[in-house]
Order: sequence, then C-alpha cells, then structure tokens
Amino acid sequence: MLMTLTKLTRSLVLVALAVAGSANATQSGMTPSGRSYLSGGVSDEERESLQAQQARYSLWIVTALRKTGEYVSAVHLKITDSNRKVVFDAGLDGPWLLIDLPLGKYSIEAKLDGQSQQRQTTIHPGDHHQAIFYFDTTKGSKVSP
Repeated sequence: MLMTLTKLTRSLVLVALAVAGSANATQSGMTPSGRSYLSGGVSDEERESLQAQQARYSLWIVTALRKTGEYVSAVHLKITDSNRKVVFDAGLDGPWLLIDLPLGKYSIEAKLDGQSQQRQTTIHPGDHHQAIFYFDTTKGSKVSP
C-alpha cells in the first residue's frame, strides 16, 4: 500500500508540473545581436501575456490560416536587416512573435508547408509594427483564435 501511495504521489507531482509548464509556455530569448524576443500564443493565457508585453517590442508577427483565420504555429521566420545580416532565424512554437528590433529596414520571410511569403518593414523611433502572414494550407499546427 505504501509503495502504491508513493507512486501515486509521484505521478500527481509530475502531472502538476506538466500543467504548470504548459500554462505559460511562451518562449523568450535573445537574437545573436542581443535583441530580446518572445514567442508563443498557443493558449488564451499565452496570448494575453504576450499582448500585455507588446509595447516593449518594435515588431509583432502573427501567423494564421487564410480561410479560417485560425492561428497556426510551426512557421519558420527569418528576419534580415538592410545589410542582409540575419537577425532572427527560427521556427515558432506558437503563432505570435514579439521582437525588439533596432531602428532600420528589415525583410521578413515566413515559411510553412512549402509556402513562402515576404514582407518589408522599417522601424522608426517609437514604432510598433505588425506583420500578419496568412497561409493557404491545412497542414501545420492549428491554434484556436
């Protein structure tokens, strides 16, 4: 009986840790040039957390499906500056990316399931830009809006 209770307690602790970890699975990191970013938005809680922090970032990127508007994750983003230096290059775990880019011109490329799209943006003092990429695919990881 004691052995079963110990296993049950251990299992409950693991479940609690998994739930706590998934409640705020937003990724934070630094670009190679030392600029901060946040990525996520899979759950309502993550999107609320990201929205509350948007003002600290100069560029907001959102990925979704064209026909339904459902958010989609697993998009690969590559951001290059006007000197063609890569400032961000990674796959997203969620449909949102907030990134603090310095002033300048940027090219943003988003790829999903063989589809590729590009946008251009220029960050000026005090700017907050948003880029939305819509994809025509049923593949990828859909996230409820």
